Amino acid sequence: MLIAGAFGTGWYFANARHEQHEKEKLPAESAATKERSPNVVVTAEQVTHRSVQRTVDALGTLYGFEEVPIIARVEGRVRRVLHDVADRVQPGELLLEIDPTDYDLAVQQSDKAIQVELAKLGLNEPPKSKQDLVNVPIVVKAKSLMEHAKTRVDRLSRLAQSKNASAEDLDNASSDYRTAQAEYDNQVIQAEAGLATIQLKQVDLMVAREKLINTKLNAPSPTMAIPGVDQVTYVVSQRSVAEGTVVQPGTELFRIVISQTLKLRAPVPERFGAEIQNGQTVQVFTASSAKPYAGTVTRIYPTVDTTTRTFQVEILVPNPTGELKPGGFAKASILTHVDSQAATIPLAGLMQFAGIIKIFVIDHERAREVPVTLGTQTTEWVEILKPELPPDTLVITSGQTAIANETPVTVRSADIDNRRDHAAPPATKHDGAVSKQSAAGTRE
Repeated sequence: MLIAGAFGTGWYFANARHEQHEKEKLPAESAATKERSPNVVVTAEQVTHRSVQRTVDALGTLYGFEEVPIIARVEGRVRRVLHDVADRVQPGELLLEIDPTDYDLAVQQSDKAIQVELAKLGLNEPPKSKQDLVNVPIVVKAKSLMEHAKTRVDRLSRLAQSKNASAEDLDNASSDYRTAQAEYDNQVIQAEAGLATIQLKQVDLMVAREKLINTKLNAPSPTMAIPGVDQVTYVVSQRSVAEGTVVQPGTELFRIVISQTLKLRAPVPERFGAEIQNGQTVQVFTASSAKPYAGTVTRIYPTVDTTTRTFQVEILVPNPTGELKPGGFAKASILTHVDSQAATIPLAGLMQFAGIIKIFVIDHERAREVPVTLGTQTTEWVEILKPELPPDTLVITSGQTAIANETPVTVRSADIDNRRDHAAPPATKHDGAVSKQSAAGTRE
């Protein structure tokens, strides 16, 4: 029993010292174990440089090439309305007719007034000038009497010199001549006054005829050429009256639009003034269609709005089929230039947390977090505008949820080799990428 007790006591103390030794070694062994733990395995791809079409985006409104209000020019009751909204009309085609009865009578009245004045002068048609007044009968008569009196004066003067006529007879003849001359001058004045009255009546007649013509309202005939349009056609966009309506001068009756070609007017921030040029191609997007429409910058307004700090750009948009509607909302992407060295990464490399968009790049076998600003984006890749990424930068494309800043990582070699074997050359303009440089000044 003594031997067994001694053996048990010795075993206890020996075991206690062994446990203590193991506890002292545990921290160091744990650190070694930690050092031997594997890195996070991720996949990565290098930054790719592509050719990207830069644009300036702007929002605006579509307008007809020409929008013409048809205004009543005379007072009267509408007799006929020949067209309604959405009708297509040709230049010169009759749209509306106002009752012409009163204006027809006014024309007849003015014509009769001219005939009365002509009758006073004894003419059948108005004289063309004052020189023609010598042919007016009353002037001809007065001239004849004046010449007869002058002949009598001349004869008596010769007789008086030979003592064959008295001085009294010569004085009477001279007085008659002066009277005849005054009468002639008076008849000429009366004829000139009659001519002026006739001319006034002729103006009244022209005014009456013009009012009679204005009772018929026709579509105007444009004199300015419209690009891409051979035969101009108007479409009625608004009708404001009905048959029987009494209208006043200045009342808008119709509004017609040339919609075969539209004008898109859009405000552009003044900082893009050097990038916008006439003739640039524009892609126009509308809510009514998924496809873009081609347009061209045709006019750049020379002034900047002091309130919005923008200048107007006018874009011509062909619309031969009438798919686009005047007054519609549209977005314009003005193609400015091509950037051949745009840095892009796969979409899988993006992460977003708390509103911050970032990527992870590999720096000395560690993940480094980089906040980024995005540019052009497609279904496969996205452009990194800021910061500038060197061409050999490796961007982590999977495993981001298991890493943080400065986390040691290991790139799966097979993915790198596969990516290098199938890497596409930098894209060209045919990639169809269009940068999202908005008119508000931000790049999406």
